[in-house]
Amino acid sequence: MNRILTHTVVVGAGIAGSWLAYRLAQYGVPVVLLSAAHHDTPTVSLRAATVFDRRLVETADRDELAQVFVDETATQHPELQPMMRSYLHREFAELSKLVPFQTLETMLIPHHPVPFPRLGAGGEVIALLHQQIRALGGQIITGRVTDLLVEDGVCRGVSCVHAGEQLVIQSSAVVIASGGYAGLMPHSHTPNSGSMLGLFASVGGELTNLEFSQRHALGDLTAGRVLYPPDLAGAQFYRAGQRAVWLERAYATMNEERRDLEIFQQYWRSNGQVSHTLERGDENYALGPIYGLSMGGIAHNGSITAVAGVYATGEARHDIVADAIIGRPWAIYICTSGMLADTLKTLPEQAKSETLSAPLRDPDVQAGLCVAIRRRLHSFEDHRFSESAVHSFVEWCGRTRRELPDAQNSDSALLILAESYARSALLRRESRGYFYRADFPTTDPSLSQLRTFVRYDRADDTVHAELRPHRSADEGP
Repeated sequence: MNRILTHTVVVGAGIAGSWLAYRLAQYGVPVVLLSAAHHDTPTVSLRAATVFDRRLVETADRDELAQVFVDETATQHPELQPMMRSYLHREFAELSKLVPFQTLETMLIPHHPVPFPRLGAGGEVIALLHQQIRALGGQIITGRVTDLLVEDGVCRGVSCVHAGEQLVIQSSAVVIASGGYAGLMPHSHTPNSGSMLGLFASVGGELTNLEFSQRHALGDLTAGRVLYPPDLAGAQFYRAGQRAVWLERAYATMNEERRDLEIFQQYWRSNGQVSHTLERGDENYALGPIYGLSMGGIAHNGSITAVAGVYATGEARHDIVADAIIGRPWAIYICTSGMLADTLKTLPEQAKSETLSAPLRDPDVQAGLCVAIRRRLHSFEDHRFSESAVHSFVEWCGRTRRELPDAQNSDSALLILAESYARSALLRRESRGYFYRADFPTTDPSLSQLRTFVRYDRADDTVHAELRPHRSADEGP
């Protein structure tokens, strides 16, 4: 079994993981960045336009920042806005040393001869960061994590499959920066199903806010992609063969910041069961809302999780809860990773064990399992929601998980995550933000400030969920 010793291993090489590895390498901290991406399966960060909301960068005013992060779900992490005030100016200034930015109305974007947000600019930024990480002595490895190696209640590293061989990376810190779980849902723009979150739960970690995901108002449901302004120019929307006049007018006139949420709440909640199409010339798409960024993930305080030695950053960390996301994700990611780098650079080295090992596992989730989960989730999504359907899904998750061989750890982790999502949706007996239950179509004020928290009990293979307020740092994640 091959083995690497390092101080920090970062799982996930999108912007959050890459920025953390870069900052640690700057500080002289030995770091391994573990990437699951291949050239033909780009991450969401690689496709990103790298847009920053100017208000975030140009002000530290508490009230103005609160307006940028308005949160109708009332579940936003209390640490988010203070962290943005403390870290964004510093981290954006550091990023600007590598990537020049230009102003475009309300946005800051990477400088380019064509002053327009470019999908794929994120890939250029990340490629530059990877060059810098290597130049500063950091390592970047392509591999898929199969185990978090927890010994005596402390995570000592990860096991992964790299170049067809099992590799153990021992470290003082394991950082999960693997992205969210929106790809677990039907009609999602990302293939990322969040199996790392399920793996984290399987070793005793706590997940939170899983029922909330941002929804793009207009997507091509057939191809599973977001429709952007160039796709929509000159297009006509149809509802059951008739012009969807309200939807066309709403897209043309609504404020861009609120458009996704307003269209979801005012239109798709009552029209989601009716087939819609977009037509533009010879093009014809199945039209509907499509899942975007996950608003939940790993429960934490200051990126420190309930599993000793495990930390979280990026979309995997529960932070991205806001009514609008334009110009916010990358700002949040570089802030959380900058803050975490400050924490980890002073973390003492753990003693490394030469006997630490892990069983052989299959690193890949079965394609058929993802399809089955999405299909079953779709059966009780939005207007179809029924508690009996959710209970049936929960039973299927447990039964399927118990039938898996030990080698299929990734499949088991995905089923834990899927069941955790379903139990979270059961607990929130209301509709709030982008979360909709037809059986409880209005908001329950008594649930404001309450979040769903989920944990997995390995001893009896059960998933437990509860609604409670956020705990303070003194109480733990």
